[in-house]
Amino acid sequence: MRNLLIWGTGTIAELANFYFTNDTDYSVCGHVETDPKADPKIDKKFGNIFSFKDAILKFSPSDTDFFVAIGYQKTNKVRENRFNEVKSVGYNCASYISSKASVLTTNVGENSFILENNVIQPFVKIKNNVTLWSGNHIGHHSVINENAFLASHVVISGKCSIGKNSFLGVNSTVHDGVELGSYSVVGAGAIVSKNCEPYSVFNPAATNARIIKRDII
Repeated sequence: MRNLLIWGTGTIAELANFYFTNDTDYSVCGHVETDPKADPKIDKKFGNIFSFKDAILKFSPSDTDFFVAIGYQKTNKVRENRFNEVKSVGYNCASYISSKASVLTTNVGENSFILENNVIQPFVKIKNNVTLWSGNHIGHHSVINENAFLASHVVISGKCSIGKNSFLGVNSTVHDGVELGSYSVVGAGAIVSKNCEPYSVFNPAATNARIIKRDII
């Protein structure tokens, strides 16, 4: 049994604690924040809360992994930065794949969070730091690139490419063979029927993307 440090103290971190505790062989030994003393509102229910600096002094990469439990803020950039910090000091990042998900590929990267009732077909590639909330369908030969976040009941058809750091909202759909540009945002219920450039935004009432400027730093 390996130790697990969870970076975060929000609702996603609470869920990660539940899933890793109840559906894996990991032992959660604490949660991590950049500077926990700077936030007096941190819930004490998480037990041991360490600063990142203290955590890496106390726990060795030889017996401890990290999981970065952060959402899609700033087009997933916050989670990406924390993931890179962890990797830069030599730790592996654990992935959670629900025992109630149907996963027919072995190509799943680090720090993936794949919840219950996902259907992931053969030959799919899921790269590092990807979140698949519950109940999605990922079609055969599709690629979900780094740092993407898919909310619930998203349908990715076959042979699609989802750009890095993209966000796909609840009940959105991507047609066969579509390439979604990096940092794209697909609103809840929207349908993407053709390739689009990076930083594209789809709203539920349209199938054509429009390009807008967004702060992703």
